[in-house]
Amino acid sequence: MSAFLPEPLRMLVSNPALWDFSSDGPIPYALRQKFTGNPPLISSDISFASKTVLVTGVTSGVGLEAARQLAQLGPRLLILGARNLSKANCTKTEIEQNMPHLTVQVAELDLEDISSVDRFVNELNANSIRLDLALLNAGFFGHDDRMTDDGYSPLFQVNFLSTAYLALRLLPLLRDASRLVLVTSEGHAWTTFPDLPETENKSTLPILTIFREKKTLGSADDQYYRAKLLLALFGKELSLRLNAAKLDTTVVITTPGFCASNFFPNDVMTRVIQLTSARSIQQGGALHIFAATAQGSDMHGAYLRDGKPTR
Repeated sequence: MSAFLPEPLRMLVSNPALWDFSSDGPIPYALRQKFTGNPPLISSDISFASKTVLVTGVTSGVGLEAARQLAQLGPRLLILGARNLSKANCTKTEIEQNMPHLTVQVAELDLEDISSVDRFVNELNANSIRLDLALLNAGFFGHDDRMTDDGYSPLFQVNFLSTAYLALRLLPLLRDASRLVLVTSEGHAWTTFPDLPETENKSTLPILTIFREKKTLGSADDQYYRAKLLLALFGKELSLRLNAAKLDTTVVITTPGFCASNFFPNDVMTRVIQLTSARSIQQGGALHIFAATAQGSDMHGAYLRDGKPTR
């Protein structure tokens, strides 16, 4: 029955945590969107002048809006990483028309392909680019039975594996007092995992193997929730390791919540749900900007929900 419902509603009614009425439950989550959508105000004296900023996933939705809002802060250089160069160049043209003194660069980045991540970072390094902010926003949701050339489901590779790998590859390019923002989802709280098969010597196979075998992949919802949970855990662990290494990079994990973007198929029922329940893409973009700019000792390693640090 749920297969005939529009995507956001289908994900709600088929959610394994449907009857969880804590703040992490899907129904409280849906209700919160309209009442907690306004992000904290960004200080009017914040400027990115002289800074170099990277944003991924900039061709539509919250990522596009975040790029627009970051451009208003006047960075020296704004780098747009995107799979679709034609759409990314449209974003570049729009931003340059509104901010004629801003330098915008577009670079190809296909997160379904690990080698594309390497080429992307190698190009930045070859051009001696050092970053003050990396906002890793790219992600997607879709029902897709393909496996990538790297042997994983596209949902898992884009939403976790390649994003985490990109973050690690970017670390040497991040300046002192830089910031790395990882965009995850509140859906991570609804994750379930199948029992992992055992090897011949009775040891359990590594957890990543479930994303390489179609019999253990689960639904698109399962894959998305799991990938976003692993990304949040990765961000937490990375923040601890940067502390131990005494490196001055702030890692922030954030979610814009459910926004009225094109993340889901754009049919009539989806638009009705977005109108009644979703935040605007402007609100989602502003939550990204807050994650990129907010100061305080509680920001490093924090998970931002509704623009508030949680642990």
